Amino acid sequence: MDDTQHPIEQPAPRDREGSPGVPRAAASEDPITIRSAEDILAYVPHALGEWPEESLVAVGLADGRLGPTLRIDLPARPKAVPVRPAALRRFSDTVADYLTHDAPVGAVLALYTRSAWAVPQAPPHRDVLDAVAARLTEAGVPVLEAWIVGPEHWRTVSCPDTSCCPWPGASVEALRTGRIGAEMVYRGSSYGPAGLPEAACPQPPPAAVAAALDAYVEDPGRWWDPLVFTAALAAWDEVLSEPRVAAPARVRLLAATLMRPALRDAVLVASATDAGTAWRGTAATQGLRPGPVQAALPALPGGVPAAEAAAALDLWSEGPRAGEGEPVPCAGREGNAGTPGMPPGSSREFGLILMGSTGAAPAWERIARLERIALGVAQMEEPELRAPALAVLAWVQWARGRGGRCLAFLERALSTDPGYRLALLLRGLVEQGELAGWARSRETAWHREAA
Repeated sequence: MDDTQHPIEQPAPRDREGSPGVPRAAASEDPITIRSAEDILAYVPHALGEWPEESLVAVGLADGRLGPTLRIDLPARPKAVPVRPAALRRFSDTVADYLTHDAPVGAVLALYTRSAWAVPQAPPHRDVLDAVAARLTEAGVPVLEAWIVGPEHWRTVSCPDTSCCPWPGASVEALRTGRIGAEMVYRGSSYGPAGLPEAACPQPPPAAVAAALDAYVEDPGRWWDPLVFTAALAAWDEVLSEPRVAAPARVRLLAATLMRPALRDAVLVASATDAGTAWRGTAATQGLRPGPVQAALPALPGGVPAAEAAAALDLWSEGPRAGEGEPVPCAGREGNAGTPGMPPGSSREFGLILMGSTGAAPAWERIARLERIALGVAQMEEPELRAPALAVLAWVQWARGRGGRCLAFLERALSTDPGYRLALLLRGLVEQGELAGWARSRETAWHREAA
């Protein structure tokens, strides 16, 4: 999946001929009335924040209201080769599972592609549209209309008659400059072409700090010490909790911490919830929990002061707050069992968060800060730093339900380190059509404004 957005629902009028009205788009003030196919297609890129490419966009219609807008990458296929039936089933099941979550009464589909459409009776990717339409109908959600949107023209799939539906179709440029587009721009909305976010390469830290940090890059075994692990997690928690830009020395330190998989996973969990949950849920800090810690925490180069890390350790080691030991609401598979020495439920919660399967929404603003840091780290020279950062970026996109961008980062991670395990595991999930539980629900899914 490449994007999920949930515009505010608004009542819609009936059109002049008495058929059910098309839902009205969300607006910060008065709602925008959408009455035609052109209006829907003009609104879609504003809902997604970018112009879709090689994607299917499905919009649910629920009782005269605009339901969730789902964007999903088209199934991969070699040129001129049909999509395998099993892949079509997974693809259509993914669309149906998501779209039927809010019980819509119908749906419309828009397929964005650069594939040529040579004759009206044979639209490109017809097998995909047919499979999705059949699956949605089976689920009780009839597809009311479907369109193909190409580089220059768009056209309905349901009418091959060129006398009433002119060939090759209506202008795509008119979608950008028409009434809905102008109104959305007036209200402050904009979108750009699909693509990966960019980040400037971070400036290097001072020479003395850089030399000290290099020792951690050259010897990742240093991160196995539970006290060092805790101090590193405290440094991450500070940058995830504040909107300000991290100093170069801090970015270099954070980059080095991602080299240890257990610390990397704790950072993912800390970004989605809080550092205390991550600290209690990982086995890497188990030795610090049974009793008071006698040794002082290290002052990591570029990290938070040792006193601040010690204060964080005291807070995290107090154990879960009321209710944290209870079963975690789950939107997916069961988590792992508890680990000896951990508070009840803490390791299970850790696993559910990594799988995006908690019943509550994650801290999307903290995840956005993790993304900004990882984008900078991904520009660094050392492949041992780039591969973990690219895998982290892939996890962020997967958690948001953006399979296309997730795969793009995974390709870059695996080109840097072909055996990087997190990248391989995520690629398997995406290729199987597995969604993060957060992306399946209106209440927990990512919205662009949350970043």
